[in-house]
Amino acid sequence: MKRRTACWHLCLCVMMMFSAPCETKRVMLMSLPISSHAVMHLTLAEALRAKGHEVWVVLSTDVVRKGYLDLKGVHIIEYTTSISMQDDIALPLFLKPYFEGREPEIENHIQLMWQLNDEIMTNQSLFQTMRDAKPDLFMCDDGDHSRIYLIFAYRMGIPFAGLHFAQDPFFRRIPFSPAVDPIEFLPLGQHMTFAERLNNFLSYVSLYMGHPLCPENAVELYAPEMPYIPMTMLGARAEVYLSENDHFLDYPRPSLPNTKVTGGIAASPAKPLSEDLQEFMDNAKDGVVIVSFGSLVLDLPEGAVSKLLSALESMPMKVVFRANRTSPDPGRILIMPWIPQNDLLAHPNSKVLVTHCGASSQAQALYHAVPMLSIPLFYDQFYNAERVRQKGFGLTLDLRTADVSDIVSALMTLWKSSAYRDAIARASRLFHDQMGVPAERGAYWLDHVMKYGGGYMRSAGQEIPLYQFLLLDVVFFIVAALIVCLCLMSAALWCFWGKCFQRKSKAD
Repeated sequence: MKRRTACWHLCLCVMMMFSAPCETKRVMLMSLPISSHAVMHLTLAEALRAKGHEVWVVLSTDVVRKGYLDLKGVHIIEYTTSISMQDDIALPLFLKPYFEGREPEIENHIQLMWQLNDEIMTNQSLFQTMRDAKPDLFMCDDGDHSRIYLIFAYRMGIPFAGLHFAQDPFFRRIPFSPAVDPIEFLPLGQHMTFAERLNNFLSYVSLYMGHPLCPENAVELYAPEMPYIPMTMLGARAEVYLSENDHFLDYPRPSLPNTKVTGGIAASPAKPLSEDLQEFMDNAKDGVVIVSFGSLVLDLPEGAVSKLLSALESMPMKVVFRANRTSPDPGRILIMPWIPQNDLLAHPNSKVLVTHCGASSQAQALYHAVPMLSIPLFYDQFYNAERVRQKGFGLTLDLRTADVSDIVSALMTLWKSSAYRDAIARASRLFHDQMGVPAERGAYWLDHVMKYGGGYMRSAGQEIPLYQFLLLDVVFFIVAALIVCLCLMSAALWCFWGKCFQRKSKAD
């Protein structure tokens, strides 16, 4: 009996030595009111829960009511707005003009996005519910459209973090060069011509001048009870930034210690498929083409869909197509209003992803090593399509001008050619070797800064005004000094010339 008790005590001591203490914290996540962004935050929430934390997710009712999200295990805070990013912004202001050959309606986009964010930021009931939850850490999408949500954390007086697919070098105070770091809304690579470098530079200058959806005085507008701080200074106080643009899918970029590259958080190991989907995928001896144009676009114009379906019908592969229409061949072309894209791409019979080039879709294709046929439509998708083309992970088509034969040719090339499969398979292996599971990587760093804070990773450049970081005061001083010197030299020469002229006049 004594020996058994001694063994039990020894085992208990060993377990206590090797078990890491876990202090439960409360994390609040808030995304743009778009389903794809919500999926990203919920995937991260699952990884945080696995670490023992309690997670609250702030979601738009417009996103929740679609019923596509897995909300198990998290606390949901819902809010309602009068504007839908899908129905009122993305489709009428970007998708429709694109297929009509017009420029996107940027001014209307800014006006409606501002109205949407204003409704969110002035929703006192929402803020009170968020504050009553008493979170220990707040994290939101750290993009131009949603960075203003950081003010919620400032008003609650809690630490915060940012998550975004791109790195904003001005906001995060990252030294960079426009000569090799393309801005994420232009279809550019790292090797640019003079005209492309000029365009890239001027785009960065316009970014520095300020974004209308996140003005410098936003704190004064939405937190007048708090001490004033410019938005660029507020954002620089983040404990950590999670950045999805890894150098396997994107290009190598400069960074700072408190910017942690995770890779696309929506990419993860597969969950089991439903029985009918599993059977459909298993029986596809020639492979499967996955077709999806993102959470914002369920239906393309009829002419574009007809071309795409005609091309898919003429090919031997099976198809899983996210759309809201009837399938012309249900036995071979499965059409659904929602598909578990990440889980489908993980199936070994998935051969090609036809995609709008959303960052999350591309990340999932990289994670599961599936070549892509890029059909960009708006936003950052043209940039994303170009990086996939340059890295050899796929091909790009313009659905407005491509005919059925063009689509068939592109799909057959991606299906038969080993070059694209080998390129993305190698990148996928490198990604898995270095990055692991993106959501787990992101959860680790959020857990880390909740334990230790992120101040030790912060650069001095993140604590000074932006004009000092860019040395604008130094440049102004040098230019002013040069102007003063030139003026003095001009005055001296003028005086010298005047005296010489006077002497000559007296001599005459």
